[in-house]
Amino acid sequence: MHKQNRINRPRLALIATYPKMSEIFMRIANEEGIQAYNVSASFEDAVRYAKELEPKVDAILSRGSTANYIKDAVNVPLIFIPITPFDLISELHKHHIQGEEMAFFHYNQKIGNLADIERMFDVKIHEYIFESDDDIRNGIRNAKRRGIQTIVGGQVSAKYANDLGLRGISISAGEDAVNRSIREALQILDEKQKERVKTARIHSAFDTLSEGLIVLDEQQRVVFSNRSVNKILAHTIVPGQTLPEPLVDEHLSQVYQSKEAELNSIKTIGKTSITSSHQPIFADGQFSGVVSTYDDVTKVINLEKKIRNQLHMKGFEAKYHFDDILTQDPEMLRMKQFAALIAKTDSSVLIEGKSGTGKELFAQSIHNASDRASGPFVAVNCAAIPENLLESELFGYEPGAFTGAKKEGKAGLFELAHNGTIFLDEIGELSMPLQTRLLRVLQEREVMRIGGSRLFSIDIRVISATNQDLKRNSEEKTFRMDLYYRLNVFNLVIPPLRRRGNDVEHLFQLFLRNHNVSLPKEEHEKLYAYISSYSWPGNIRELQNVAERVAHLTSLQQSDPEMFPYRGDITEYLELLGLDFSSSQTKEQMDFQFSLDNGLKGALSQIERQIVEQVLEESDQNQVTAAEKLKIGKTTLWRKLKESEELPD
Repeated sequence: MHKQNRINRPRLALIATYPKMSEIFMRIANEEGIQAYNVSASFEDAVRYAKELEPKVDAILSRGSTANYIKDAVNVPLIFIPITPFDLISELHKHHIQGEEMAFFHYNQKIGNLADIERMFDVKIHEYIFESDDDIRNGIRNAKRRGIQTIVGGQVSAKYANDLGLRGISISAGEDAVNRSIREALQILDEKQKERVKTARIHSAFDTLSEGLIVLDEQQRVVFSNRSVNKILAHTIVPGQTLPEPLVDEHLSQVYQSKEAELNSIKTIGKTSITSSHQPIFADGQFSGVVSTYDDVTKVINLEKKIRNQLHMKGFEAKYHFDDILTQDPEMLRMKQFAALIAKTDSSVLIEGKSGTGKELFAQSIHNASDRASGPFVAVNCAAIPENLLESELFGYEPGAFTGAKKEGKAGLFELAHNGTIFLDEIGELSMPLQTRLLRVLQEREVMRIGGSRLFSIDIRVISATNQDLKRNSEEKTFRMDLYYRLNVFNLVIPPLRRRGNDVEHLFQLFLRNHNVSLPKEEHEKLYAYISSYSWPGNIRELQNVAERVAHLTSLQQSDPEMFPYRGDITEYLELLGLDFSSSQTKEQMDFQFSLDNGLKGALSQIERQIVEQVLEESDQNQVTAAEKLKIGKTTLWRKLKESEELPD
């Protein structure tokens, strides 16, 4: 046997009454570098000596009844030294036992090769296996009744035999048995050391957690607890003991009864609110305890605030609510009500409308009225980000994914929108490859970074917006039909400002008041007569800008009237405001009239005729100029004019 390669010398003790065994033990221990203790004691004194040795040693070696007495008295490993066939042969040879019937007593397990030994010595051996002193006494009495005069075994067996007038022979363990037991002891200590290292690593890992952790056995005794739990619960948790009474709640008790988890319950300990979760532990299908986790609710709230502040700093926050959508138009009021209803769902929303109609205003309002209001709101203008950058912005990338990539990589906007809403503005501008990737994200709710190999699960709501006709685009194969239907679970069509009744005047007045400007009634009526007929191609955004110009021009004119001789000349005023009625279509011009008597084709033809007539009027009936504006050939224009003559008015 080779010397053990250990930092600390193993400490072993032998408790036995056999001088030869002690000699062998001490010699092997010295050879192996073992710190050895040898105690010669009768089995009556064995327990006392074992308890005295317990704090000094890592394991105790003993044999037979002596070992049996010790095993329940100490907490260190106890190694039983066996009787080997060689030990039995040595004793039979030593005592010249030949041609007789005998009884062999040994502890706990059968010994092999007895048949060979019987033939070798021409003896009949009756094997008695004992686990207690009572077994020995009863066995020897039974052997005596059978006429057996020779008893071979340990010291206790030999003593009981002699007391009954029989021949008792005590077997001493040989070198092989002692050597084998020492090897077993060292192996056990190695395994225990490995287990201690493993346990220490696990405990160290758990001690780094800010979350409190307690492991309980099936009797609700503490097996393990980490450092954090003492602080969170304001109690000292002691391994081996049951939990203090204030910590045993109905949720924990329910887990022991139902064997099912109880998650995210809240209780108050002192002035602190604690969240707790209790999970049952099963080993080989058998319930074996509970693992409980605890966290300070205050800390969780503060962490959430920190995350929200970080997102706010990045601009991932919705500012507007439905009350910020100002309107008196019945259609818009109904749309606000509908949007408020669908906000309570988690389905995708497609918002359609011309530029400046307030699509993002609706998107933010839907987010703030939803269950995701506390999560991020990530707005992406798909038309404003170059195509070669949009993919990395949406999906993120891993370190080294491409030239110029950040060395630490970058999370995509879909990841940042987790537990919140992502708003994809100008969704119609996405290329086909990006449409395909977006469709997969919406279907699987998983995203993979560029250059990455792992998927990130995301929980998001998608709101998209467009000023295009995506239905037509999908029919023309410029937009994926399956993506269109995935986005268009709920649909909002925001009307242009020119179709919102008195909203132009209403909003105009509100915008002026925001600048602390109020026009005289006569002047306001004169101005509104014009702006109410204007088409407002820029919608609310344009109206807001014009109101701001009016406010500033009014303020300047009041401070220096000589600067603005146009006062009273509405044409000049309108030009300063950027409202050029000579080149801009008016509301009346944009409101096409048509009839469905001849179906859709007939209605479209009527609208086409109105457009052609309007462009001809703007071109002073010059067909060449009109054809150029319409981007059609002169022949095509002539043909359309001939066709229009046949249409009913």
